[in-house]
Amino acid sequence: MNKITKTLLVSVFVNVGLVICKLIIGFLGSSKALIANAIHSLTDLITDGIAIIGNNFSMRPADSKHPYGYGQIEYVTNIIVGLVILILGISQIINAFSGDIDIPSNIIIYTSVIAIVVKYTLAKYITIKGKEYKSGILIVSGFESKADALTTLFVIISSLLSKLTVYNDLYKYSDNVCTFVIGIYISYISLKILKENAFDLIDKVEDNQELINKIKKKILKNEEIKDITSLSLIKYGTYYTANLEIALNKNIKLKDIKEINKRLEKQLVNRRTRISYLVLSTTVYEGSE
Repeated sequence: MNKITKTLLVSVFVNVGLVICKLIIGFLGSSKALIANAIHSLTDLITDGIAIIGNNFSMRPADSKHPYGYGQIEYVTNIIVGLVILILGISQIINAFSGDIDIPSNIIIYTSVIAIVVKYTLAKYITIKGKEYKSGILIVSGFESKADALTTLFVIISSLLSKLTVYNDLYKYSDNVCTFVIGIYISYISLKILKENAFDLIDKVEDNQELINKIKKKILKNEEIKDITSLSLIKYGTYYTANLEIALNKNIKLKDIKEINKRLEKQLVNRRTRISYLVLSTTVYEGSE
């Protein structure tokens, strides 16, 4: 089991507990907003499950049909996640003003406070791990967990406002309005995920100049290489395919070229650079010595 899957499993276990607690308390405490928030937590659970499957597929080694591996499955996974979240978001928008109007009990507030602390802690943990492992799947999951903590805050606000119904009858709609807002927010998150990952399905060139410059410095440490004609890093989920063209000394021998190619592959294809595949071409340096 890889590190990304282990991190996602932590999120799964936490979200199972939160979904069950929120649903039970939401029904007992007559809060549509907390039930909607439980649905939001359920989206976390579903997305983590899909992400675990997608991550395991994306880590499969290259084969004859997929010479650069299966990294783009990560983007497909995130698109599926986005669609699931969109469906659940729309369902909450529809549910917001259906059925009876009830005033939530105080237990809704207590449960929501505990849920916020748990969810924010989880979000921070997943985001840190996502940046550490350079995993888009984890970063998306962490973002979704933060969003869940925020929508839980809406539940607390709506519950407090509903207590003011004795002063103004309009406050009794606070829970319904909150449910509607959560539905809109869930839908917004889904559209953002869909937009980001739909474009990433098309080969995307890394534009992090700092990373590119580090790799160039590493390449130019080889004395036989006079110039880097071109270098591009194509994203495939959590790793890159590097397209590199170098210019060598005019007097270089064929056997030396083979040795340089082997050396470059050893230097560049590793976990630190996140380059898994290297497409290398060489030319003779035409500039002045």
